[in-house]
Amino acid sequence: MRGIKKIRLASFALVLSMLIAIIPAPVSAQESSKIHIYIQQELQQWDQSPFIREGSTMVPMRALFEKLGFLVTWDAGKQTATAIKGGLSISLSINRGTAMVNDTVYYLDVTPLLENESTFIPLRFVSEAAGADLVWNESDRSIQVQFETDPQKRIHRLIDNVTHSGSFIQAAMSITSGDGIKNNGIIINEITMNASGAAAKVKFTADITVSKAVKNDRGITISPVESVVYEITCDVYKDAFDQWLLQTEPSKMTYTLKEKKPFMNAP
Repeated sequence: MRGIKKIRLASFALVLSMLIAIIPAPVSAQESSKIHIYIQQELQQWDQSPFIREGSTMVPMRALFEKLGFLVTWDAGKQTATAIKGGLSISLSINRGTAMVNDTVYYLDVTPLLENESTFIPLRFVSEAAGADLVWNESDRSIQVQFETDPQKRIHRLIDNVTHSGSFIQAAMSITSGDGIKNNGIIINEITMNASGAAAKVKFTADITVSKAVKNDRGITISPVESVVYEITCDVYKDAFDQWLLQTEPSKMTYTLKEKKPFMNAP
């Protein structure tokens, strides 16, 4: 009987070990939250893992810039990274809410930061500044960074980025004499390429809500007073790296007023 019990116990232990072997191990919280970055369909394997901060995906600064073909320099005193590729320059600083793309100022949704002695930067801002489009896939927590080859689409991306920049906002406030503006959207009307295909003149319309500072018994509030539509003309060009860049800065673009509608309830 003892021999039979030993055989049964051994058989039970063998079956149990086989069941344990085929049951998948639980995925750790860190692994399940891992973000997969693909650049031109190539999965990136970086020493420092990307993470999400305030809704933005943060990635290691040098690894991203070098993958995109930029030469990176670091100013330790100013804690500023400058990445250069052809005619495109991108500068970001630790804990600073603005960035420079050539001579255009941009506001950042989340600032660059130090994490475990490494500098992390917002993936979307840098990729779009370099002319790429980003697609987020929730099912596998992956981000695809893709570059369009169609010049017309590349120019559309450039103009869309520029009209969301701090420099464009400041230029629009100046021409409308507003204390605040809201960009409601743009429409590209015309892209006229030159004979070589390396430069173009762009005409687009921008729908803008203009607000004014109003003093009342509650203090000072910013209230919308009118909606305006401007036709804007600027020049763009393509550098040796096939990057489409802005030649006319927002403050020097040509702005032609096409429509103005006051708000009915404006003070």
